[in-house]
Amino acid sequence: MISVDEIKTYRAAKKAKRAREAKKAFCAFNVLEAFISVMGMGDDINAIIRTCPPPRDGESELACQVNGAILVGWVGNLAAKLSFAASNCAITTNVNALCSVGVTGLVSAMGELAATASLAAATCVPTPPSLTTTKISVLGDQTVRGAPGRRLMIGEGAIGNGVQCGIDVGMVVTNIANMGLAINGAVNSGMCGWKAKASPLNKLTGIPEALCAVDIGGAVTYISQVVTFINLIVVHCNDFLDISALCGASVAGITTAAAAISPYGAAVHAACRENHIAKSPKLQEKINGLYDVPDVPRRLTELKDAMANVREIRGRLEKELGFNASSARGDSFSEANMEMLLHLMEGESGQEKASTGLWPFSQCEA
Repeated sequence: MISVDEIKTYRAAKKAKRAREAKKAFCAFNVLEAFISVMGMGDDINAIIRTCPPPRDGESELACQVNGAILVGWVGNLAAKLSFAASNCAITTNVNALCSVGVTGLVSAMGELAATASLAAATCVPTPPSLTTTKISVLGDQTVRGAPGRRLMIGEGAIGNGVQCGIDVGMVVTNIANMGLAINGAVNSGMCGWKAKASPLNKLTGIPEALCAVDIGGAVTYISQVVTFINLIVVHCNDFLDISALCGASVAGITTAAAAISPYGAAVHAACRENHIAKSPKLQEKINGLYDVPDVPRRLTELKDAMANVREIRGRLEKELGFNASSARGDSFSEANMEMLLHLMEGESGQEKASTGLWPFSQCEA
């Protein structure tokens, strides 16, 4: 016969193996997205060179603002993904790298926010601006109009736009993968469960909840980023100035930047502010040893205490009034009954459960 301890050891080993495999996958996609960010940064620098030299008209000014702000986003995203890779590709978690992820990720989010806000101001209006071209590859490109001292290089604009199409597709793929890995991390890391939240480490430092926020907030950010780049695919891969798609991309980009503040800010708290504690498993064990985590959820414990107080009050009333108000079922409010009541209080439907004999108030008694 296999003992309970052997079963627990086997399950723990399988869980650790799955965690290592997920970490390797995360490492691969971190490296891939860093490479895509380098390509995006180079393509964006090319766009800045073509749109930002003065004098600039309205189209060139808009294109320059968007390109300049998104360059900050690409640089921040590159630094964040390289920092993520430094942690996920290592044998053990690199806390300093996670701190860098939080800081550089916030820079990336601010750059994306600035770029998409500039784009939204021009495209998400009742009457879109009148533009001289329907090709996104030449919008605001001063070389196309033959500015003094410049040659006509229309082909280079089309090539750059084609590169951007590939970058958009790559960002959709990597963000879908990152979303799945973030959800997997939230489910299996153990940082989002009630035991982690009830631990002394969480009460004193907030590290478990912050790491949970990194996974959950990251999943929300990744799915929003997918929407952003799908809209950009419509624009870049068709080389067509679709105002609706640009507006959708800008709104989704603003949402992405706002959502990214949560996981990156949580990473700053867990890995930067609480750096010395996050680096020391022994110190974490010492903090968690201050008192034992209860075996049942806190709300169930509170419910037990409340029912005990009700019984005490009822006993006092019976004594004062001189009659027995108890019923046989009223004295046997079991833990199963309490769990059912807790589920009902939290919004679960209890109609079917209330019809069973477990629920003490399901029938009226004379």
